[in-house]
Amino acid sequence: MDLKTIIVGGKDLTEKQEKIRKLFMYLVSGGLTTVVNWVCYIAIDKLVHVDMTVNLFGKPVSLKYIINQIICWIIAVLVAYFLNRITVFRSKGNILRELLSFTGARIISFLVLELGVYSLMIWGCVAITGLPIDTPMTTISIFGLSFGFTYEYLVKLINSVFVVIANYVMSKLMVFKKKDMVDYNSEEKKEPSEDKADV
Repeated sequence: MDLKTIIVGGKDLTEKQEKIRKLFMYLVSGGLTTVVNWVCYIAIDKLVHVDMTVNLFGKPVSLKYIINQIICWIIAVLVAYFLNRITVFRSKGNILRELLSFTGARIISFLVLELGVYSLMIWGCVAITGLPIDTPMTTISIFGLSFGFTYEYLVKLINSVFVVIANYVMSKLMVFKKKDMVDYNSEEKKEPSEDKADV
């Protein structure tokens, strides 16, 4: 099996192989999107040093984390949509309709998981440990650069798992229509009957 077939599928794949390929490419796409999200998040976290704390229900909340989440989310959604459209669902549907549906589904997961559950997990982490959320748990060195892996990053990592699962389910149910997807197996099934009609 060549790389192109793995990425976008092909007529040589059985139905079972295509399902495995789709799942594999969703995980790859999700992984790449997560990397983009993380790189963006860490870059903003390290470059922006303005403290924007407000009181919400008598508790101090940092707007920096929320604004950072929003910026990285927008970038990640665009990357995820095109990766999912091209490699996972191989859709030929209307880009604008799909992008709006995809964005709508991602807004739901963003509000519920990436802001709601994320904020609750941050609050819970601070309540349990009694430490500020930006307290380093350990130091990580990559390519000669080192940075502190904080409780905030741990929460984001755990939350990312929930987000990947929820987004796949919503993409399959709400965004990419079966009629718009390229299905090599159904094309092969049609070919013999078309030949008979020609005879």
